[in-house]
Parts: sequence; C-alpha cells; structure tokens
Amino acid sequence: MLIRAVLTGMLSVLIFTNTQAQPKSSVRYKDILFEKVDRKRNLSYQEQETPGVKKRFHKFDWYASAEDKNRRRPLIIAMHGGGFKLGNKASDSTPFWAREFAKRGYAVASINYRKSKKKPLSRFEDLADGCFEALKDLQLAIDYFKRNHEQYGIDPDQIILAGNSAGGMMALHEVCSSESELAAYLKRANSASLDTTHNPNRVLAAINMWGSIYDSTWIKNARVPIVSIHGSKDRVVPSNNTAGPFFGTEIIAREAHRAGITHYVQLYEGAGHELHKHFNPVFGGGPGARRRWRDMTQRIAAYLQEELSLKDASQ
Repeated sequence: MLIRAVLTGMLSVLIFTNTQAQPKSSVRYKDILFEKVDRKRNLSYQEQETPGVKKRFHKFDWYASAEDKNRRRPLIIAMHGGGFKLGNKASDSTPFWAREFAKRGYAVASINYRKSKKKPLSRFEDLADGCFEALKDLQLAIDYFKRNHEQYGIDPDQIILAGNSAGGMMALHEVCSSESELAAYLKRANSASLDTTHNPNRVLAAINMWGSIYDSTWIKNARVPIVSIHGSKDRVVPSNNTAGPFFGTEIIAREAHRAGITHYVQLYEGAGHELHKHFNPVFGGGPGARRRWRDMTQRIAAYLQEELSLKDASQ
C-alpha cells in the first residue's frame, strides 16, 4: 500500500509538471505568432500616374512575417495621421502597431495618400476637403489589393481599415458616409450625381484611433464593426466633443449603441493625442505611449478575432 501511494504521488507530480510545461496554444489573429516581421518599403498601389498627384502619395510599406505560410490572410490597410497636411506611412505610432498586427498573422499595408494644398490645420473646410480627396486614394488602394490578392497572400473579402487621427477619420468616413453625403456636406455642386452607397468596397471593419467623424448621425450607416480608441485628455481631437464638427469616441460609441452597430471602445484615462501623456509630434510619447499602443493592439486583435470569427486558413 505504501509503495502504491508513493507511486501514485509521483505520477501525480509528473502529470502536474507535464501539464505546466505544455505551451499555451496561440490563437491566430489574437496572439503573437511571429516575433520577426519583414517590412518592404515604398511599393506602389497605383500603376497609372494620377494627374496632379505626386507618385510618393501612392506608395505603401508592407508588413508581414516571412514565416507565415497562410495565403488567405486578412489585410489591414493602415492610414497615418497629420491633419491631411503632414505625416506619412512611417509616422508616429503607425509602424509600431502595423508590426504588432503582423506578428499576429495579419498582413498590413501602411499607405501614403495625397496631402492638401490648402490649410487643413487651421480651416475645418480645408481639412474635410482633404479627407474627401484622401479617400479617393484609399479606394485606389483597396481596389489594388483586391485585384492582386494572390500576389500578396491575402483574402480580398477580409480587408480592414485602421487609422490614427486623420487616418481614423478616413476609416470612419469610408464605412459610414457615402461619397455623395460627404460631397454635400462640403457643399460641392456635383454631390447629387455621386455614389450614394455606404461602404461600397465592403470592408470588414473600421478601426478609429483618436480620430473623429464630421456628422455623428452617419454612424448609423455603418453595417460593420467599429473600433474606437482614444485618450481621455486628448486636446487635439477631444473624445467627448458634442458640438462638432469633430465627434470623437464617446459620441461615436453613443450613436453606435443607439443604432445597434457593433462597436468596441477603449478610453485611456489621462492619455492625450497618440496616447501620449503629453502630445509631442516631434519627440514621440516615450515608453508609456508604447505600452499603451501595445495594450491597444492586443485589445483590438482579441475583439476582431472574436467578433469577425476570423479563421486560420493556414491549417
């Protein structure tokens, strides 16, 4: 009996030890699968030169792991911030969270888009007009990746838009406002003749990082999940501005709830624009901002994997 008891105890210890030693299974699109991410720079999503638009505005950087053999990956198209006047595909937090998503099995294309020749940083009308023009480039990029999905190993039916600041505005307006509505908002003469379709490119979800929407009633037009991330102390694009024309995260969440739109909201208490403690576009936000960016990416990835029922096509 004593020997049996000792053997039983030893077996229990071995089983416990073996169980503890088993690595936790990672879930694609939610957890980190690849530590190394390759970045290919200055590719082009527009084969034909657009009159009046410089070639560099149609460049993109490609983020993906060479170890990833999945040929049906969801694609995240990333849009940088800068008020439609500044910034590029390598600005601010964009490369950081692009890599974080690629580590989880996404492919990420961080795109440039045309800049305004007017004064979008001081005149709202110029900023909204800059957004309208930038959306034309976003649509070129979406079309390019859909047509070339086999070359890039992506699923053309699983395209997600993500942007910070002005890029977040682009993501929201692409799925919530039609070309006709946005043109009418800008009082363009030909607005009635433009496309009235919402989300004409059938993107799968929109991720808005500290951006805003110009008309909060447009949120009801979204028929895809919306993610909105913001700092509670953001003074560049306040999260709770109720007067417009920059309706931030808290207003977006309210309107999405009213309309029954699936949405996820994360508000970082005490953080400013770009989730910096004190926003500094020149020197960045330091390790505190990077911690928040990393936490933000993990939360978004977990939400998208569950909400969109993303499948691992590599198996």
